[in-house]
Amino acid sequence: MKSIKEIFDSFEKEEKTKNILLKEQEDLYPSLERFVDAQEQIYEMALEEVKNGKKLSHWIWYIFPQLKGLGQSGNSYYYGIDDIEEAKAYLKHPILGKRLQEITSAFLLLDKGAEEVFGGLDAMKVRSCMTLFDEVSEDDLFEKVLEKHYHGEKDELTIKRLYIKPQSDKILLGAIAGDVIGSFYEFHACKSTDFGLFYDASRYTDDSVMTVAIADWLLTGDSLLEIMQDYGNRYPAAGYGGMFYSWLKAREPKPYNSWGNGSAMRISPVGWAFNTLEETLEAAKQSAEITHNHPEGIKGAQATAASIFLARTGKSKQEIKKYIEQIFGYNLSRTCDEIRPTYLFDESCQGTVPESIIAFLESSDFESAIRLAVSLGGDADTMGAITGGIAEAFYGGVPEHIKKEVLKRLPNEFIKVMMNFYQKFVEKKI
Repeated sequence: MKSIKEIFDSFEKEEKTKNILLKEQEDLYPSLERFVDAQEQIYEMALEEVKNGKKLSHWIWYIFPQLKGLGQSGNSYYYGIDDIEEAKAYLKHPILGKRLQEITSAFLLLDKGAEEVFGGLDAMKVRSCMTLFDEVSEDDLFEKVLEKHYHGEKDELTIKRLYIKPQSDKILLGAIAGDVIGSFYEFHACKSTDFGLFYDASRYTDDSVMTVAIADWLLTGDSLLEIMQDYGNRYPAAGYGGMFYSWLKAREPKPYNSWGNGSAMRISPVGWAFNTLEETLEAAKQSAEITHNHPEGIKGAQATAASIFLARTGKSKQEIKKYIEQIFGYNLSRTCDEIRPTYLFDESCQGTVPESIIAFLESSDFESAIRLAVSLGGDADTMGAITGGIAEAFYGGVPEHIKKEVLKRLPNEFIKVMMNFYQKFVEKKI
């Protein structure tokens, strides 16, 4: 029989082992702590609600997590599982894995249907969750839930995003990548090039939505107005400006004489779609003046599109600088170090397009271009989009490690449109 000291030592050793395992999980996947923190005050209540057969509170995202990119809300992004490796880590986590199995087992015991327990939308999220973890689980718990409550049907989108990867080397992504990286810093000004590129809160914004809309317009030749309204209304939570949001909702929208940088942030596909600079400038004007018909709004779009056209057709940085200064009158002879100390948030074309081009001119590769643009401490997502579009054209693409993170955060529709655009317009020109 063990002495009290032996029992205490054994317990202490077991606790130390648990803490070491937990620390290893935290070190390997520190992002999983967002789930531990979220569940701390609510897990027991969620478990009780499931046992009682009726979800009453709001906890679905972090109790039954699904793959990132399936939903559009902030919570679905923040609590989305990045990939199959993070799903494995979640299931192995000493707290999270045990809880997921416990609450899933409680759901399995119920005779009520999934929609009756969770409601229609959340029942779909639970199916996505069961599909995801069935792919990484060594037992059949999640499969049994799918068989009992979902007629054995897995969620197809989850399977697709897990295993069917887009040909990421064949997609136009520069402006969107700049937007996603800059999104975190739009309202948290950064005055240094030393910053994290991606966080859980990093996401696409209106810059990306409208970039995809412009690409769709160039692909289909359909009404630009209708396409922009369609995308804007189907992706409403993207951070649109007040005047543009009113334009999206108007029955007969009219241009509103804006000189804002919205005309430049969405323009990158135009820089690739035409064989001559003259055609590029005309299309840039058309795409801008549908909303931003002020001369500065049109000029900002044209300058950005022209920079992309010149960059992709082999012009040097000095040639690009000279053309933009001569044709558009922008002062590109400043440096980022000179701009940064006094630069403030600015939404105008005239206050962001020149600075974004300067960030590109000073850069040594795609990543450094985005870092320089964000480091100015201004409208970071839009400046990232403008700089990213030019840098992609000049340096020949977006680095794979950046593509991977950006693609995780995009709806499948965006990926498909930008891949189709690449195939039609970009592939033939490189």
